Amino acid sequence: MAERRILTSHAGSLPRPAKLVDLYARRSRGESIDEAALDAEAETATHWVVDKQYDSGIDIPSDGEQVREAFFLYVQRRMSGFGGSWERPAGSELQAYPEFAEARRQSMAAKAAVSNFAPPMAIGPVAYTNPEANAAEIRIFKEALARHEGHFADAFMTAPSPGIVAMAMKNNHYPSFEEYLAAVADALKFEYEAAIEAGLMLQIDAPDLALERHITYADRPVAEFVDFVRKVVGEINRVLENVPRDRVRLHVCWGNY
Repeated sequence: MAERRILTSHAGSLPRPAKLVDLYARRSRGESIDEAALDAEAETATHWVVDKQYDSGIDIPSDGEQVREAFFLYVQRRMSGFGGSWERPAGSELQAYPEFAEARRQSMAAKAAVSNFAPPMAIGPVAYTNPEANAAEIRIFKEALARHEGHFADAFMTAPSPGIVAMAMKNNHYPSFEEYLAAVADALKFEYEAAIEAGLMLQIDAPDLALERHITYADRPVAEFVDFVRKVVGEINRVLENVPRDRVRLHVCWGNY
């Protein structure tokens, strides 16, 4: 009967404890924080969130991205080439519904949070330079899983699509978007393969494959958006050459707000 049961999972990122969110938010604003304290809070939060998934009956858990300040912004701490900042355009629905836009603005202003709409830019060559951080995240997650050995059917790690990084973290270095996208994909390949090597399933978070239709391509022909999607999917397929097809899944959405 067990193999006929539909296994439960979720979209990857899970809520972080308030103290951890505050530390991430303060760091993102340029404030000085105790990095060791942040690491300790993130490790504790990972164990907490895995326990919560166990208690909830989740069959295929993630680490909830507790050691990352946001689902794609964390790459600036594991890759070279990023710096400065820019204001990413808001979704077109915020223009169509100003009351909702204002309510959202007030909600964001009232709480400590890391904004995905004030990201850094690519200002130099992008390369993966901090494998230790990725290894530490995997180690902490596997230690948390080990406390529930035999109870989970599988487990997964998330990593962003090269498309969301390339669109949200504006290109201010490469001669073309295609070259930038390929460089980001090459860098992310490290995390894609590391998840598999650790015995985990890989989930690629690709909100760009829907989200960009109402941000970058909101006022442009659908054909241009489809061309963008084709380029991103092509790069994903290229760097997944060493990843078994049955160990990777794709998460697509319209945004997390």
